[in-house]
Amino acid sequence: MIKNIILSIILLPFNLISQYGCVTDEYNKPLYDSNPIRYEQVEKDLQNHLRISKQKDNNQIVIPVVFHIVWMDNNHNLPDSVIHQQVEVLNKSFNLKNEDTVILTDTLKNWVDNFNIKFELAYKDPNGILTDGITRKKTINPHFSYYNDPVKDSHYGTNAWPTDRYLNIWVCNLVDGFHGYSQFPGGPIETDGVVVDWQTVGNGYYPWTYPNSENLACGKVLVHEIGHWLNLYHPWGNTTFGCGDDYIPETGLQDEPVYHTNDCYDTLFSLCNPSERVFVKHYMDYSGCDCMVTFTKNQVARGISSLMTQRLPMIENYERRPTLNGFEGTLILPTLVKDKLYFTFPHSDGVITIIIYDLMGREILKTYTSQQFKEISLNTSQGYYIVCVVYNGEVVRKQKIIVY
Repeated sequence: MIKNIILSIILLPFNLISQYGCVTDEYNKPLYDSNPIRYEQVEKDLQNHLRISKQKDNNQIVIPVVFHIVWMDNNHNLPDSVIHQQVEVLNKSFNLKNEDTVILTDTLKNWVDNFNIKFELAYKDPNGILTDGITRKKTINPHFSYYNDPVKDSHYGTNAWPTDRYLNIWVCNLVDGFHGYSQFPGGPIETDGVVVDWQTVGNGYYPWTYPNSENLACGKVLVHEIGHWLNLYHPWGNTTFGCGDDYIPETGLQDEPVYHTNDCYDTLFSLCNPSERVFVKHYMDYSGCDCMVTFTKNQVARGISSLMTQRLPMIENYERRPTLNGFEGTLILPTLVKDKLYFTFPHSDGVITIIIYDLMGREILKTYTSQQFKEISLNTSQGYYIVCVVYNGEVVRKQKIIVY
């Protein structure tokens, strides 16, 4: 933790931005300052719900998600497959199904919990039209910042879909050093949601990923920012200089972030007064891909209470996605293709996405259907290709074809 108090006070704001780049506190400060009574009431409602709800509800909560891809450079315009991989990271991380929890000791395992939340790409847009839950906007803006929030404006970016029905996630090129920010509950409804840098989205390191973003390119920046959307604070509190209250007793009173190092400690001791043991391996700190692996019990309880008080309309307005009768009978013919590919699907009222990749993983073709039968004309060079059928953000059928 802190070795030199004076030096850390001088360098902390720079370190916060240069080593991780979550600017949620900076984004929300003017919102707090303009209406402190509103945010005090948000916290009172949350605490009241925590007192009343002593037992966790086992019913799964489904959160419809829309990704707004705002891009200028072609690399920023991430393919659907990367968005699907990111949704998988969210669903594993919020449900304690991520494999890297093996780094938790038996003692730390006593303090972890899962949200029992399912993030689901929206299948209808605000007008009731079938969608894959992804929008795309080419912008004239080379980079974005939290200041004035321009990515959420239709001139430079994309307006939010109704925030009482969708979790809006904007993916864009943030200024160097910024990796994401989120709006705490209680802010303006028209800007509610999460913004992340395109380099952090997905589940790993891609050919276009910058070398200095490697430790952030695992999808966990978005996990962290959605934690803020659920009213979870940094463990040092939503203050600049630390030792603030995050309302989570097991994380410990913490003076500064725990940044990524080659060592992932189980716990550390802070230099707050009094000094407390700090829980390191949770998503709301800055300890990096290899070390951020869980939410704690009280983080889960606080996040769920936030949903049940401030975001209850989203849960109540959820419209269940039509289910298919199984993909076992899906036909993709022929496997040796000259110019046309034919699909037969089970009956469904939902939208099915068909994506064709070459063996380098590059997207060659993408189309949608809500019908049982689909014909695709191919205009590609000879070779091997992978056909993926995607439903509800998941690849439900994959088949190799040969074009001759």
